Amino acid sequence: MGDDDKKRKRDGDTPTDGSGNKQMELLSAWFCPYAQRVWMAMEIKCPGQFKVTEALKITDPDGVYSRDSLDRIPLLKESNPLGLVPVIIDRRSNKPISVCDSLICVEYIDEVFGDVDANKLLPGGPAQRAEARMWSSRLNDDIATQFYVLLLKQNKEDQDKAADKMLSAVLDFCQKCKGPFFYGDEISMVDITIAPWLVGARMEVVLKHFRNFEVPSTAEYSKYFEWRDSVLKHPAFVATASPDFEAMKRVYCRYADGTALIVKSKET
Repeated sequence: MGDDDKKRKRDGDTPTDGSGNKQMELLSAWFCPYAQRVWMAMEIKCPGQFKVTEALKITDPDGVYSRDSLDRIPLLKESNPLGLVPVIIDRRSNKPISVCDSLICVEYIDEVFGDVDANKLLPGGPAQRAEARMWSSRLNDDIATQFYVLLLKQNKEDQDKAADKMLSAVLDFCQKCKGPFFYGDEISMVDITIAPWLVGARMEVVLKHFRNFEVPSTAEYSKYFEWRDSVLKHPAFVATASPDFEAMKRVYCRYADGTALIVKSKET
């Protein structure tokens, strides 16, 4: 998808409140995988009914992420005291609300757009929905969080522990995945929880380049590669993934040398 296509997707025909204002807004950052989770959910559940605002920008001239190289728009500071993306701002009622935390945002979108002709991101009855939440929580801890541990840790032993934890979680996922997605033909919150880390630039470029990490091409992981290929072709992933792998690599270079979380200036 080209830049013009992305702009049309973000700023195209979106329901308004009568005064030209968009009713649903996602405060995002192109480099944030947590924001991509929510953007994917919105592409699935309410396509064309929201706009995406770049609310957190990297100010480093080389595009390198660090805590002291971030610029937040005022709306982000107002909507989330922590100054973090993603944030959903829902202005469809007389009292707009802000929703923070990526997995909570995904559930919110699934609930408020539950009557549309789209698959449920938390499918099935209460037991299966609880199972999906548990899997999402576990994979968030063992894949998303360990991604940063693997990059930030400078000790090889610590890196190996993080890598082993990730691969163990991927293997468990493979054993439970029905294919092509976790619950079958339709993508779910479980898939969305890990897709930004296990598919595309962060897996193919960042982890491979900085830590020589990749999922083994063995029979026990074959379901992962089938799942990965299905995610790569899913319209919600295509619409939200950054095509600039080199820029993504630059974002994470200070993670890889262990200095990304060091604040050099007074502001954060």
